[in-house]
Amino acid sequence: MRLISKVINIYQREGVSSVLKKARFRIGYYGYRAFNSNKKEEERWNALKGKFKGKRAYLLGNGPSLNKTPLYLLKDEYVLCFNRFYLYNERLNFSPNFFACVDNLVLKDLVDEIPQIANYFDLLFFPDRHFRKTNFRNLIGNDEKHYWLAPVFGRGFSKNLPKVNQGGSVIYEGMQILDFLGFDEIIILGVDMNFKIHETAEQIASSKETDIKSKEDDDPNHFDPRYFGKNRSYHQPEKFVIDNIVSSLDFLGSNLELFNLKIVNCGFDSKIESFPKEDFYSKIGYSDERIKGLFEDLLVEKSGHSIDEFESIHRNLEGLELPANFNESFFLGVDEGVKLIPKLIHEFLPLGPWNNKYYFIKRNSKQ
Repeated sequence: MRLISKVINIYQREGVSSVLKKARFRIGYYGYRAFNSNKKEEERWNALKGKFKGKRAYLLGNGPSLNKTPLYLLKDEYVLCFNRFYLYNERLNFSPNFFACVDNLVLKDLVDEIPQIANYFDLLFFPDRHFRKTNFRNLIGNDEKHYWLAPVFGRGFSKNLPKVNQGGSVIYEGMQILDFLGFDEIIILGVDMNFKIHETAEQIASSKETDIKSKEDDDPNHFDPRYFGKNRSYHQPEKFVIDNIVSSLDFLGSNLELFNLKIVNCGFDSKIESFPKEDFYSKIGYSDERIKGLFEDLLVEKSGHSIDEFESIHRNLEGLELPANFNESFFLGVDEGVKLIPKLIHEFLPLGPWNNKYYFIKRNSKQ
């Protein structure tokens, strides 16, 4: 029934030619899978299975709420990131463990950057061949850090990687990866689902109606306006796209016991109701002293100053309008700071939040 509904939806949006084209893709894709089994690859995956049993992992979506989330507190946690999260790495005092990218448009844009991205992570997960024909194993190349996923069609939750079910968003594959690695609990952050239509982006010629390319660094749907910024390709968050993601997450949330999963949503401003919600600070379980210590370590690393030193040297702009051409480091309240990040990310490095404040360090200087 779901497949019939999906075919009808494609027909109504894109016409019969698109339905036939997608059918050919699927037949060809399954043919490729049938004749490209790899025993050595299976052995590599088997060595990973259950490796992190007894541990918990944080799965980071890339929504704007990450700017409200003290990610520096994850320094001693296992963390899975996606797509262009590496833009956030400069704001951290650690390197996350795992990385995944499965979207064909996004991954094509990242191919040349993969060697650099790989420096940040221990394990990276990609589709070996996308169902839209692109052979990413050939484009990216093999590396001991690379693990190749085999996407399969149909609703489900694979316990037998490299096969992974698709859910409309890379976070769905990410949950299967973390489960396969053995993590007992998956904590999601930044899965906001508060998408806006990217009005300044343009449709990619001779492509699907949701395939778009951004013209400016003004992405409204992620933690950084450069995330899907100038000349980056991705999918317009039309309603049917979002509905597909939510439907997949609702399916998973209603079958947690069946799949023997524990998934909790500790995100700020998240609209996702598929999983139980818990307070992030309660979940992380750190004392105020430890929270302060981790933030101070970060601030010292990035600015050269402790919290007290930074605040004694630089201005508190709380309640003040940012002066034109302002070029000094400063700090202010969280709410105002979060609003300023999209405007100032090119000129300032934002750090926080801590103690209801955000700290902005002028780039190219340690003041």
